[in-house]
Amino acid sequence: MSTQAPVCNHRVYEVVIVFLLSVVAGLLGGLLWALLGMSPASAVGTGAAVFVGTFGLSMTAVAYIKKQSN
Repeated sequence: MSTQAPVCNHRVYEVVIVFLLSVVAGLLGGLLWALLGMSPASAVGTGAAVFVGTFGLSMTAVAYIKKQSN
């Protein structure tokens, strides 16, 4: 009997990894701008923008890579 091994789709892990990467990038972006003299509210906004941009681009890249492997 020859059976195929089950294929696991770990989409949750991919999203968690991208989320954590985006959080780190957003925190570093906000911290960098705060150290450069930007007001705290603007630095938080910049960090949030970095987070959203990083998350969006990374999820697009993950979807593209997964599509190519199928």
